[in-house]
Amino acid sequence: MLHARIDISQGLDGEPVVLACFDLGEEDIAASSHAVAAVAADRFRSATMSVDDVLEFRELTALADELADLALRPGIRTVVLRPARLSTYRDAVASFIETRDDAEWIGERDREPLSRVRGLLLPLEELCAEALRAALSPPAPRPS
Repeated sequence: MLHARIDISQGLDGEPVVLACFDLGEEDIAASSHAVAAVAADRFRSATMSVDDVLEFRELTALADELADLALRPGIRTVVLRPARLSTYRDAVASFIETRDDAEWIGERDREPLSRVRGLLLPLEELCAEALRAALSPPAPRPS
């Protein structure tokens, strides 16, 4: 992960808009997409899902698709996520690592993504904490 930063701008109605921005290479983006999609598939394999499960599945699927689209373009790409989606990304990466580490065996197609996302977990945790602090901070007073 390169150039991790928090961007705070002002929305149309004056509320602060917090975005986490960072750069990833196409291999890391592809590994991230694989990890998020694998977690979604593992977690929601059952036929019955609650409304909350459907919403979480939708969010994970959208994130995996967004990362997969970015991975199609060669070179380094800037990933821009709101704090909630960044938290979803961090949680999915952590879950992917944990479930693969706890497994008695690991599939061949998970080996490279696992090694790549393992290096992303700590920077994601730090960026996520920074984004949440920024999102929960009281807005700066407006000049009169």
